[in-house]
Amino acid sequence: MPLVGPFHTRWPLYSAVHVREIVRAFAPARLVLASLPPGALADPLWQDTEELALPLAVVPWALKAGIAITAAGLDPAEALYPGDDAATADLFRYLGQYEAGRSRLAELNDARAPFERLLVSPMDCARLTAELLPALAAFQREQARLLGEGPGTGWHKERAELLASRVLAASERRAAVLVALDLVPALQRALAGHAELEPLAPAVTGEEGRRRALLDLALRGETADPAALLAQLAQLAEPEARYHEANLLLATGHVAAALGRLEELTAGDFAEPYFLPGFALARLGQLHDLTGKRQAAIRSYRGALALSYAPLEAREAARRGLEAPFAFAGEPEGGSDRGII
Repeated sequence: MPLVGPFHTRWPLYSAVHVREIVRAFAPARLVLASLPPGALADPLWQDTEELALPLAVVPWALKAGIAITAAGLDPAEALYPGDDAATADLFRYLGQYEAGRSRLAELNDARAPFERLLVSPMDCARLTAELLPALAAFQREQARLLGEGPGTGWHKERAELLASRVLAASERRAAVLVALDLVPALQRALAGHAELEPLAPAVTGEEGRRRALLDLALRGETADPAALLAQLAQLAEPEARYHEANLLLATGHVAAALGRLEELTAGDFAEPYFLPGFALARLGQLHDLTGKRQAAIRSYRGALALSYAPLEAREAARRGLEAPFAFAGEPEGGSDRGII
């Protein structure tokens, strides 16, 4: 099951809800999470993963359904882990110093282009299987031809072989393996002959999928028509919608209205999704600062930091807020595919 990180919020037909429903329909006896190292689930900070489909939809569903979960990914701290970002950067820097090396890098960019064009186009399960994965595999073959196995390829082959051994050790009669997109072709090759791989089957998400697509659009903060998006969010009962309404109102200069939305949110149950409590309390502190309520802001920032889990961006925003009152000149600062803080 390919995981595509923040792209799940950009592809309405391959959202976190679609991943969960595809896995649910497969009816696995076990989930094998190839993007998280062993033991990761014991620490709430695992939810800071870029593979947001896991904390947003898949893992909560599996826990409620009583499905066994094994984190079997590779940890950069492990002695056997072959990845080395510094070595990769050094190789590309070295190649860039010579004409022949620059020529190879240019060929590599040309080979990557078809894959990158697909990344920015609408993607669903069928297109991912029929177009995106083959384009990725073709690019990675050319990458290995031009740069050799090793730092130039991100050690895909070695990492996949290590991962395959863990997947096979953890797997039962029927297991769903969730893995970052870039390792899928290599992992498929490493598992060939050792396991029967079933093709992805599209899932129908219905109304929930429509709501998730709308929430993802608001979460990214990329809309040309905030008023229309606000009207659509107002129709949703999800607490997350109130948070996004507050961000849109703040972005358009309606600070008091934004504060009202967040006060409405925090007066009720806002424990889900996983990122909401931390982001909501950090943003609430910022809005209190903007309206001159410094003590209320401090309480909100402390509340965010007191949570058993808050996203890294929320923790950093809360710490900055405790150090000095929040202020911005016209635009909220920053943003991310998991919320705007």
